[in-house]
Amino acid sequence: DEFNKFQEGCVEENTNTATLVRRLLSEDYAAKVIVTTIQKLGLALDETSKRNQQRKKNDQPSFKEMLAPLSDKRIVFIFDECHRSQFGENHRAIKEFFPKAQLFGFTGTPIFEANASYQKIQDEQSSMRTTSDLFQKQLHAYTITHAIEDANVLRFHIDYFKVQEEKGKTPPKPGEAIAKKAVIESILEKHNQSTADRRFNAILATASINDAIEYHRLFGTMQKEKAKADPEFKPLNIACVFSPPAEGDPDVKQIQEDLPQEQEDNQVDPEGKKAALKAIMADYNALYGTNHRLNEFDLYYQDIQTRIKDQQWPNSDHPAAQKIDITIVVDMLLTGFDSKYLNTLYVDKNLKHHGLIQAFSRTNRVLNATKPYGNILDFRQQQDAVDAAIALFSGEKTGEQAREI
Repeated sequence: DEFNKFQEGCVEENTNTATLVRRLLSEDYAAKVIVTTIQKLGLALDETSKRNQQRKKNDQPSFKEMLAPLSDKRIVFIFDECHRSQFGENHRAIKEFFPKAQLFGFTGTPIFEANASYQKIQDEQSSMRTTSDLFQKQLHAYTITHAIEDANVLRFHIDYFKVQEEKGKTPPKPGEAIAKKAVIESILEKHNQSTADRRFNAILATASINDAIEYHRLFGTMQKEKAKADPEFKPLNIACVFSPPAEGDPDVKQIQEDLPQEQEDNQVDPEGKKAALKAIMADYNALYGTNHRLNEFDLYYQDIQTRIKDQQWPNSDHPAAQKIDITIVVDMLLTGFDSKYLNTLYVDKNLKHHGLIQAFSRTNRVLNATKPYGNILDFRQQQDAVDAAIALFSGEKTGEQAREI
């Protein structure tokens, strides 16, 4: 009985910060292993968070004060996806509050000097922040090469979109955007073939929130025009998700630590972004018969993830009308999200290093013989960036070896 209780505790996802704190302080066997998020623990240790402020108003001790007896204990923290969120305030707060803790990190895309973007300032010397800065000694390396050889993940099948050259016009250089209408026309032409007649689904990765909004609008108008011209045309179900402006909401601010482009975009015209997201959610509600609202954004985000995974059910069991064919994103879903039934990534944003590998890897989860590889259609001609990223994270030193992957 005790062992069963312990197992249940290991897989329980804490629903809120209060539950997390209660379990951390518990002597119950089932609370010895806790599954949670770095954001929830970060909020518990943040005296300025809404929850802690509310507790103080009610003359209750803050969560941080309640956790004080644990601060000198030997606690093990295991961070999955440790390339994310580890360079911000949450990681720093955990290390400061639990100085005797042992930290382990797992990631398929470590931050090396070559792909570091943060800086460390110490003794007036500036250097890049890397995974080894935070977690020190590497215990084991299992690269994408090993994973492919062991059939744990799939190879990638990458097509670089060829722009038809027009007289007097210079073709776009690698990394340059092409017209969104041309991208959508190509997707509508290729999607059925890429997804085995919609047995699988896809993500369209865009460069900004404004681009995602425009793509959502254009898909709507272009598919209506196509349906008028061709009665046989079956419109794709299109969803779109990006985080709303934080506006002081600590939960959204925590989420956006992982979403740098969305965080930056939401600084400009936040009211316009909010209005656009409300309109996108209204279209979603009309399509699926749901009732999602902006102030419960997380439920909307969860619903999208569920529908992507619901592709596993045959249309006879779960109607195609209730599924998503393409999800338009900016940063969300491009790391840490897995579905065996997502097999295609359309790329209209510049990617490199760990961001590129993480985005591509949304497509390469193993299913069976009907899914031989992850499909990538790159509209920005980024072959050099692809080869460099795969070489960096596979341990393969040449472009030829990278292309094998």
